[in-house]
Amino acid sequence: MNNWDFNKLTKWNIQVLILTFIVILTYGHTLDVPFYLDDFSSIRENYIIYNWQGTLAELWNFSALRIVGYLSFVLNYQVHQFQVFGYHIVNIIIHLLAGLAILGLLRGLVRSPTLSNILSDEAKRWLPLIVVLIFILHPLQIQAVTYIVQRLASLSALFYLATMACFIQARLSSNKISKFSWGFACILFILLAFFTKQNTITIPIALLSIELIFFQTYQTRIRGIQILVGLGIGFIGFWLMLEEYPAFQKILFENIPFLQTVDDLTRETDNISRTAYLATQMSVLWIYISLFFWSGSSHIDYDNKILIVKGFFSSNENYSFIARLMDSEPIFALIGHLLILGLAIYCLRRFALVSFAILFYYLAHLVESSILPIRDVIFEHRTYLPNLGLAIVCAWLLVVQLPRWLTIKKTVTITVVFLIFLSATTWSRNQMWRNPVELWQHNVEQSPNKQRGWIILGKHLILKGKKEKKQGLIEQSIATFKASIKALNKAIIETRNPNGTKSISVTTETAINLVVANKSLGQYDKALQWINNSLSAKRNLRPFNQAKFLVNKGNIYFELGRKSPPKSGQYYKKAESAYRQALRVYPQNLKARINLASILEVLGQPEKAIKFYQQVLAINPSNSYVKKNLQRLQLKQ
Repeated sequence: MNNWDFNKLTKWNIQVLILTFIVILTYGHTLDVPFYLDDFSSIRENYIIYNWQGTLAELWNFSALRIVGYLSFVLNYQVHQFQVFGYHIVNIIIHLLAGLAILGLLRGLVRSPTLSNILSDEAKRWLPLIVVLIFILHPLQIQAVTYIVQRLASLSALFYLATMACFIQARLSSNKISKFSWGFACILFILLAFFTKQNTITIPIALLSIELIFFQTYQTRIRGIQILVGLGIGFIGFWLMLEEYPAFQKILFENIPFLQTVDDLTRETDNISRTAYLATQMSVLWIYISLFFWSGSSHIDYDNKILIVKGFFSSNENYSFIARLMDSEPIFALIGHLLILGLAIYCLRRFALVSFAILFYYLAHLVESSILPIRDVIFEHRTYLPNLGLAIVCAWLLVVQLPRWLTIKKTVTITVVFLIFLSATTWSRNQMWRNPVELWQHNVEQSPNKQRGWIILGKHLILKGKKEKKQGLIEQSIATFKASIKALNKAIIETRNPNGTKSISVTTETAINLVVANKSLGQYDKALQWINNSLSAKRNLRPFNQAKFLVNKGNIYFELGRKSPPKSGQYYKKAESAYRQALRVYPQNLKARINLASILEVLGQPEKAIKFYQQVLAINPSNSYVKKNLQRLQLKQ
């Protein structure tokens, strides 16, 4: 390839085409990845999504600080209902746009006063592209892209990155109109970011860091960064001190109500102290860093009890922390982070870009990995934005440092091989996301003590068994249903009481899945026993879950009616009663409406069945099963 062709790749439009092609290549096969985890509660079963009346007030009341993200889900539903491909297309586009925002940001940074005279022309041309490629191809980014509801992480990151890119362009512009336009765009993206996810509150600090590091003299730079880091450590120390001295905290909160408000807003749960959460996150951050450089142990749902330090969590996994910041493991982890921050400050003169990358990594993690307690202490989607810092460090090593030690040919070869490795790993792991059973089997291998992993594996084995049954693979489906029960049994916690007796603890979701699995095997008595035991303690059940049990109860009686003609009328009446009770408990349950319509048709009440089918289609117009039944009934009428 001659120089003209090679340099052509550094043009903006060519790089946009390259990035588009690569994103499609690594994520294009994920359009059929199903809903996972919070996708159900936040999208599939969220009445705000499918019952939206077209006003922003509804979304504001539901989640004001995430209104932009939920608006995107609502609009997705308006076009695609619950067909996952539409949601994935939007997520992939957001990932691509985030990459383009980084390209704009880095193209601006290399032209800044601090870097323009340090970097070679070759580095200025290639560094932005390599940073973006590492960012968009890295397998650690998958959870924020392929896991639908984590659009909140990638979309907020897009607005965060776009804000920084617009800020740098405004600072570099000499034309007043151009400077004003970029400044206006910067403010717009800040507002969008703030109302997409709460972790974007650090944007002003990021912009101030860019100003200090890339546009100010060394003396101002070092003094400003030291003040910012010092203020950050002081802020964290202040809240930890309040927690350690409750009497002092009470006096301050009584005299300064604003502090009480801040305290309430900056914690998701009261079951975890700020000190214990910070102690946990010191090790979690090292896990995130290790996953970036070797993602072999990456998985969707980590075991809180074993991932940090032995003894951090109580045995019943109720998030009752017993570790303290001054324990040996957290304190050594903290010292390691402080040493890296010290290195970043030390490198501000010679390696300003690396210093910014390190500081940005910690800044982007500040909200979710410091003193703001969150129930789930670790999730990979939280690394999406911070990974930019590590991507910059890797790109700097490849583009700036490596050519000083090796020939250009060897440097290019290493870089290309590294990028191919990232893309192949991402493509392969995305392939695993397409197969829920494979994904959750991998998860329970990584975190065998995580109760939720076994529950969800059992659920997806049930779905697999149903599919096999429809295909006529009866023996195979029976084996799959039995495997689902085996997985679900691992989610049941057995404890020995002081009097020598044993008791079990079963989550609602485990019980529901055991009902379905036993029903699928024809073990109706066992299924009904699980239902009746669960409903007898209904004071502990949300209406949403009560309705699920009742729908399954109706389904069992429906099947018994078809299999026992002499008693079919009796069973069908019981099924109708269960479905109606489910609707009284939770009117938004679509399955109850669909199944009630089916039983009404069997009982010779087609007009009522049509009414319920029409109600379902008003909510979910893409339901082909309901469409088919409704058309058939209307033709008969």
